[in-house]
Amino acid sequence: MSTLQFDPNQLGYNADVVVIGAGISGLVATWRLLREGVDAVLLEARDRVGGRANSGTFNGESYDLGARWISPHAKQFRQLAHELGIQLTPQYSQGESAIRLNGRSVRFRNRAPWFAPNVQLDYRRIIAKLNHLSRQLQLQTVKSALAIKNYDQFSFGAWLQQQSSAPATQSLFRLLTHVHFMAEPSEISFVYVLDQIQAYQRAEVIFSLRPAHEQDRIPGGMQRITERLAQQLRPQLNVDTPVLAMRQDEESVSAYSRGASFRARYAIIATPPAVAAQIYYEPALPSNRDALNQRVIMGRAIQAVLCYDYPFWRENQKSGFLMSDDGPASIIHDVSPTTSSEGALACVIIGDNASHWSAQPRSERLRALVTQLTGWFGNEALAYRGMIERDWNNERWSRGTVGYMPPGSAGFVHAIGTPVGRIHWASSETATQWSGSIEGAIEAGERTAAEVIGQLSSAGLLRRDT
Repeated sequence: MSTLQFDPNQLGYNADVVVIGAGISGLVATWRLLREGVDAVLLEARDRVGGRANSGTFNGESYDLGARWISPHAKQFRQLAHELGIQLTPQYSQGESAIRLNGRSVRFRNRAPWFAPNVQLDYRRIIAKLNHLSRQLQLQTVKSALAIKNYDQFSFGAWLQQQSSAPATQSLFRLLTHVHFMAEPSEISFVYVLDQIQAYQRAEVIFSLRPAHEQDRIPGGMQRITERLAQQLRPQLNVDTPVLAMRQDEESVSAYSRGASFRARYAIIATPPAVAAQIYYEPALPSNRDALNQRVIMGRAIQAVLCYDYPFWRENQKSGFLMSDDGPASIIHDVSPTTSSEGALACVIIGDNASHWSAQPRSERLRALVTQLTGWFGNEALAYRGMIERDWNNERWSRGTVGYMPPGSAGFVHAIGTPVGRIHWASSETATQWSGSIEGAIEAGERTAAEVIGQLSSAGLLRRDT
């Protein structure tokens, strides 16, 4: 017998679709549903929209503390920004940049950095091998199935150790893994890395030596686009409404929050799998889906922005970009406002470093970051005006940054977006292309909206204006 009883007196909203999570995926899914004449309601646990695309303010200026860059490949995002009337600005990249490995700095400007010959050869060889293996696994032959089973025993870090024992090569790929996966190579399934290479088309995109190259960002922060979407969804949006339980039957699905329930024909869960796993489901999710939700581990990161009177590094012919293996931040870049003369540097602490520094007082994190900045930018970095930060692993409704899978998860990789009855799954992790990115979040929102529209249309329940 069901332990969740549907109470019409607690009904907050009757709809065709209930969307859970007002991050990019949930906002886009709801927006597309409404534009197709589908009655939808959007529930968000926080008191704000945006999910992992969130901004903070200092001295009246807004800075991204989550998702920030828009890649040249992000066609859907660029189209969405255009539809919403939001302009993009190029990531500042003029001047000298650097990558620090094992205490040495490799400096570069307009071209990719050039390392010692052995490291350079290792990088090219490993990238070529990753591309080859990724293509081989796409063939779906008996041989590729056996390879997947074999590779699934390895972490990406263990595979890297087999390719090169050179400390500089290991440090380089650890750093590049930090930037994309927000995790340590030893934590990530090698099969998952190969699958991500398929999703991003080439290993060079994931393990880019110039991750800021040709990127754009939104002046005033990524939250401008989420708030613009939310403005168009006000009648459907319910904030401070965490979904604690869900029940589905042959005709409907109900979402239960504190003192309210929402009944619809279909549901789209647009939260990270780690958050979706906290919901109580009745009937229980199939064991494979439950295991999948538990296997998606969230990357660890603290995003900090240090603010200055002006971007002094530009006067010193530096771009503001630094990747470093001696931390605490793995990547630093210029996020100075376009609307004022103030300067700002974003510092991202990742992986094991994030776990360590999360346990330290804020004053110690600030002191360590300023020390790191002075090492590359000089003593002018001491003259900061303030710091804002966000520790994503302490965010209850995110549990981290981007999701990845550990070794032993190969059987779950391609099932992450498969619906369970009337419940559909959307988050950037479920995207088939550019997963884990803003572009992937949009794809997931669009995909699940299309899935539900197809279901409603097949049942003759799609109401269109005539």
